[in-house]
Amino acid sequence: MLETLKIRNLAVIDAAEIPFKPGLNVLSGETGAGKSIVIEAISLLLGSRATSSLIRTGCDEAVVEGVFDLASLPQIRQRLADLGLNAGEDGQLLIKRTVHHAGRHRITINGELATLGNLQSLCVGLVDLCSQHEHQSLLKTSTQIELLDRYGKLDDLRAKYRESFEKVRNLKLESERLSQDESARLKRLDFLSFQIEELQAASLKPGEEAGLQQEKILLQSAQGRLQSLDQLRGLLEEGEDGNVLQLLQLAIQKMGDLSQLDERVKPLQESLERALAEVEDTSLSLHRYSKSVDLDPDRLEQVLERLSLLADLRRKYGDDTTQMLEMQGRLESEFQELSRSEERIEEIQKLLESQSTQLRAIATKLSQGRTKASTRLAATVTTELRELNMADAEFLIWLTPADDDLEKYTSLGADDIEFVVRTNRGETAHPIGKIASGGELSRILLSIRRVISDRGGIGVYLFDEIDAGMGGHTAFQVGRKLKAVASHNQVLCITHLPQVASFGDHHLVVRKSAQGKRTITEVLELGKKDRKEELARMLGGAVLTKKSLENAAELLQMAAN
Repeated sequence: MLETLKIRNLAVIDAAEIPFKPGLNVLSGETGAGKSIVIEAISLLLGSRATSSLIRTGCDEAVVEGVFDLASLPQIRQRLADLGLNAGEDGQLLIKRTVHHAGRHRITINGELATLGNLQSLCVGLVDLCSQHEHQSLLKTSTQIELLDRYGKLDDLRAKYRESFEKVRNLKLESERLSQDESARLKRLDFLSFQIEELQAASLKPGEEAGLQQEKILLQSAQGRLQSLDQLRGLLEEGEDGNVLQLLQLAIQKMGDLSQLDERVKPLQESLERALAEVEDTSLSLHRYSKSVDLDPDRLEQVLERLSLLADLRRKYGDDTTQMLEMQGRLESEFQELSRSEERIEEIQKLLESQSTQLRAIATKLSQGRTKASTRLAATVTTELRELNMADAEFLIWLTPADDDLEKYTSLGADDIEFVVRTNRGETAHPIGKIASGGELSRILLSIRRVISDRGGIGVYLFDEIDAGMGGHTAFQVGRKLKAVASHNQVLCITHLPQVASFGDHHLVVRKSAQGKRTITEVLELGKKDRKEELARMLGGAVLTKKSLENAAELLQMAAN
């Protein structure tokens, strides 16, 4: 259930914290007071698209927060875990949406950042919104199937059907792709063969190009490096005017003479002797290095040709040898698949036969379940309609199972469905969209929701002025039906009718007022006395009279009985 709704800077609402309780929560208020903003706020929590036009004039951002109790909704808690979101230990769900002028909209779920897709998938079944605008969806086949399956507790079977349906569809798509025009297949095979041979002939190795680049640098610099080595050797050991080795040897000799006179010079002599040893070792290493320098123009030409080939292949198949090898693997796989397409088509046909048999069996079982459920649902809704002042109405569900032609199957099943109604005795039944008025559609919608609400699986039912265009005894019966729905579920109901509002377990009023140069909308929780006055206002207008107050009290008494 929805425990608390917080709104800040959303349209005409400056700040509001709305408490909701179990049972039937009624929201009333003058037209234009801002009741629709409450609906908008809840819709945002469920994943509706956010636009900056929702932000209150003069503010940078709007914020909506909702706290839900998930005690009776284990499937929502499981979805939190599946999405990798904090499921919480207290069984609560906190959703917060921030809408910013600069477009930096944010969503947090139990304190963690989330995407709009996360929010939308999480909130399926959290709140069931029923409004006049839903009339159009009630006319859709998908909605009618969903309602029937929920009533018949066939959701798991339908999910199993959809999984089987997807398998058959994917097999058909693969078969069609493999059975494409033969000339196009042969052309593709020829082109693939050319590409594969070109890559195979190159004998690519991962990381090869980097090694070749380094080898190219060494080969191109060989002559220069040898010249530098000759110069170094001249400085160290072959200079005509003396070299480092000779100079060090002479210095050591003179240092030895000096140390004979003063022993304190001995460590300095030893230091020079170590330096001489280092220079001799370095000279020897340079000699060995010079022997390793490769003056090989033929090898350089080979390296340059190889790098040119790799550059040409890189333009066609990838940014480096690793990507080119991956491309080679994909091309070889496609070649193998196309080469054995006839064999694969035969395999697919065998799979299609077995999967189609399984799909038909599941579809038949689903159709049988729907047939049984449709009879019970139609009879129960008819009873509900007659209690809503449609005494001669009869609600029917025309369910036509498809034949064995899989081409007629859809992701919803193998059945054609139509909700129909006979509103007057002796008349022919017609689809609800062709015969029912707006008020009648509202009653049909409410009746269906009333029946299905007993099945569970929904957190909150939100009815937005579903009682529009009704009055008198019918409105009173609508209130009674809403009360019945609220016995199993939390219900939020926005209404203009005092007859409906009188059944509320918890009454809130949305009021608009002018404060300075701004319009302020606030949501107030009504006590017993305030509630009677609000019902009197709904009955007789802004000026309360003794009679209207008496009528309000009578309504409350009737609703309580």
